[in-house]
Amino acid sequence: MTVYLFDFDGTLVDSTGAVEKALRIAIEKTIPAVIESDLYEDYYKALFLFIKGKLTYQYLGVIHELVAQGTIHEYYKLMPRYIKDFPFAREVVRELRMRGRKVISFSGEHTYPGGKVIFMKKTGWYDEFDEVITFKGTRDMLKKFETLRELYPEEPFVWVDDSPSRFTYVLDDNTLFVQKFSPYKSDVALLFDRENFIKIKSIREVLNIDDGLAGFEDKP
Repeated sequence: MTVYLFDFDGTLVDSTGAVEKALRIAIEKTIPAVIESDLYEDYYKALFLFIKGKLTYQYLGVIHELVAQGTIHEYYKLMPRYIKDFPFAREVVRELRMRGRKVISFSGEHTYPGGKVIFMKKTGWYDEFDEVITFKGTRDMLKKFETLRELYPEEPFVWVDDSPSRFTYVLDDNTLFVQKFSPYKSDVALLFDRENFIKIKSIREVLNIDDGLAGFEDKP
């Protein structure tokens, strides 16, 4: 049985536009006067950095106000409304499961605890997977990947992600690393020297990969 690991944001769904729209509306709904003032850029930047887990000391005071005003809560309520599936994403996941593949969501957690699962449930994605696993950083990602490998010691993995930098930390000859093209992520040159790495433009190409997996599985 082949095990598929799918990243979520940027791989199966387009959330970039959703972030920008939800940020602006959340600020407008909770602190409307800021939209028309010189403070807007600071509020937007602070909220964006907080969500990405990259908040700096400079914006701590702004974040305190955003928490008090309920802006952060409003953002997480709005965000799922604007997340859009990439073409054929659900069809690919469903087809793989119909073929008897194990399909796991394997992606980075949001700053808000449990935020990724909340988004998946509100967009109807949670039940599309056999299992949902989130990680908080590189070390946690490696630990959870190792746990998966212990659970499926002989099965080939196919890991599909738009962030190829994650692949550089994992040396597993029984995993096919698939980079889904993203205009927001850069290539990692050294990956192109690996025999078990490919780059695709459309998520639909995963089904072609699955069709040819017999050759991959037969490799010594």
